[in-house]
Amino acid sequence: MYGPVAEIHLGRLAANYHNIQQLVGNAKVLAVVKANGYGHGMIPVARRLAVEGVHGFGVAILQEALELRSAGIRNMILHMGRFDPDHIGLYVQQDIRLTIQDLADIEHLAKFNAATGHEVVAHLKVDTGMGRLGVPYEQALEALEGIAAQSAIRLEGIFGHFATAGEEDQSFMRYQLVRFTQLVHNTRKLNLNVEYFHTANSSAIVNDPESHFNMVRPGLLLYGALPSLDVKPPFEPQPVMDLKAPLVLKKEIRRGMPVGYGRVFRAPQDTRVGTLQIGYADGLQVALAGKYAVELAGKAFNLIGRVSMDTCNIDLGTADPECGEMALIWGLGSDRRLRVEQLAELARTISYELLVNTGTRVERVYVED
Repeated sequence: MYGPVAEIHLGRLAANYHNIQQLVGNAKVLAVVKANGYGHGMIPVARRLAVEGVHGFGVAILQEALELRSAGIRNMILHMGRFDPDHIGLYVQQDIRLTIQDLADIEHLAKFNAATGHEVVAHLKVDTGMGRLGVPYEQALEALEGIAAQSAIRLEGIFGHFATAGEEDQSFMRYQLVRFTQLVHNTRKLNLNVEYFHTANSSAIVNDPESHFNMVRPGLLLYGALPSLDVKPPFEPQPVMDLKAPLVLKKEIRRGMPVGYGRVFRAPQDTRVGTLQIGYADGLQVALAGKYAVELAGKAFNLIGRVSMDTCNIDLGTADPECGEMALIWGLGSDRRLRVEQLAELARTISYELLVNTGTRVERVYVED
């Protein structure tokens, strides 16, 4: 059956995790598996990491946390997004940590405790400069005092998020780190029994050991991709996903003949064109057309013409590979230019977008290498 395939190499995932754990020493690893494990498949990824000894998992929405529990994952789970006050009971029933993002959240939890008598395990997110989710840094002390003043909440952790950890200029990251470090000191002065402090994402894990505290939150690095080319880990991350597509058709075309929508490509000479069964509906960005070469039968072949919804074309020249042979679109190949972060640079986007947009009709095949 002709169709695109994403080979998910769980052994590479395990190797990346152990390299990260070695890098951060005794700090716990909270593996971020949101967005279907960055396109790799949340449940198989979480199951393998649980076997490898990961401490817990981070998700973006409650539904992801519930899916993990339904799949039998017993590790700690932190919902890092905003919680719905109507669903607080689910967090208690399923042993899921929720995140306090606003002073009003403390009131919601107090009301829940008054009505049910149940304590809620929570983490407090503080906005140290990201300007997105989290209690503003200026209100952090008020939030801590509010939590300390009542028994509805067991504050297990406090966390932040860096805005520029993957950039060459680290000055703003250092500013955020100073703020977070001060927050840690203030928390300890209040004698709050907070177990975990975490603010390091993949980039910060690599770029600044001072940001590790006693928990880190790797995402992209687990999957073997770099957040940016300015992030240079001391180990070689192994791409977990090899995205492949079959060659489904070959045809001879004459010099000057067009290929694809808009006739943006015209053959400069007589050649052979191959059609691959993968398109932008499967995650191959239109912006990559004409900018790189896929790997097929051990050779590189240029992507030509526009990427269509379901197919794309390559210039085979005089080569004659068999229909059904699989071309490597991105992943671990003989050419480093096929790594997803390199393709993201070409497409003027980020690795995250390429991976999470790997389409639902792309078959995931899990390889226990």
